[in-house]
Amino acid sequence: MWLEILCGVVACEALVQLWFNAAPLQPIRRLIIKITPFLYSKNQRTHLLNCPYCISVWVGFLITVVLFTSNWCLYIVIALAIHRISNFLHLIFSWIRDKQLDLRVTRNKQ
Repeated sequence: MWLEILCGVVACEALVQLWFNAAPLQPIRRLIIKITPFLYSKNQRTHLLNCPYCISVWVGFLITVVLFTSNWCLYIVIALAIHRISNFLHLIFSWIRDKQLDLRVTRNKQ
């Protein structure tokens, strides 16, 4: 159960990042924002779907409902978790590679 919850947390973060950064989803996002003016907050001066914190609450709720009502959705959540964890590993390895290249460049300049 704890592994499912951890995968759900990572999958929630992955879905929020996809919602804001995936180019294929941007037309859908703009259309939904356009047809839901009632979700606009005058106090915050933004739309609910433009707030990563707000989106993560609702995506987390959706993932929780889906995880605990159907077993087959666990595979989708695990796939999203693997996707996001692999992105973090990619960032770490890229950072290490950049540090190594910087050391080589610095060493060759001396």
